[in-house]
Amino acid sequence: MRFMILAISLAMLLFASPALAEEAADFKLEDLNGDEYTLDDLLDGQKLLVIDFWQVGCKPCNELVAHLQEFYDEYQKDEAGVEIVIISRDTTLTLPQVAPFFNSHEYTFKVLLDTELDVSGDYGVKASPVTFLIDKDKQIIWRHFNYKSGQEEEIRAMIDAYLAGEEIPEEDSEAAEEEPAEEE
Repeated sequence: MRFMILAISLAMLLFASPALAEEAADFKLEDLNGDEYTLDDLLDGQKLLVIDFWQVGCKPCNELVAHLQEFYDEYQKDEAGVEIVIISRDTTLTLPQVAPFFNSHEYTFKVLLDTELDVSGDYGVKASPVTFLIDKDKQIIWRHFNYKSGQEEEIRAMIDAYLAGEEIPEEDSEAAEEEPAEEE
């Protein structure tokens, strides 16, 4: 009996996928122009979707978003099949500041509005920023909580590793331990 349990356990380890990806929750959100987008729309024709949950008054969010624009420009130029989207978690109090922020910085990626925080809840986002990598099969393959200067290179490395067909960890566990307190 002991041998049988050991054999079954070994077989499960050998044939299990190295990281059990979680399916990304579908959604329908409007962008700054009032156009609606779903998860399927954003993944259409892409190899990878990068979603960053952001808030206008969040200093780490605003530092990271500048790097995400650099990534967006590079991946679009290289036709790498990477879409980068910001999901704003701003509600009625700060929502009027979102469009002016993005327009003044001339960011060119899509900015979607999660004013009711429903999508944030579906993705388990309690504070910003949180960055998700979602593959074409709608699987969350990596997530990163918070942002400190220099961590943009870790995000880029995970995107590049995925595009190169390399295995990447499912979650940035070090950053997950440092998840920030809720931003107002």
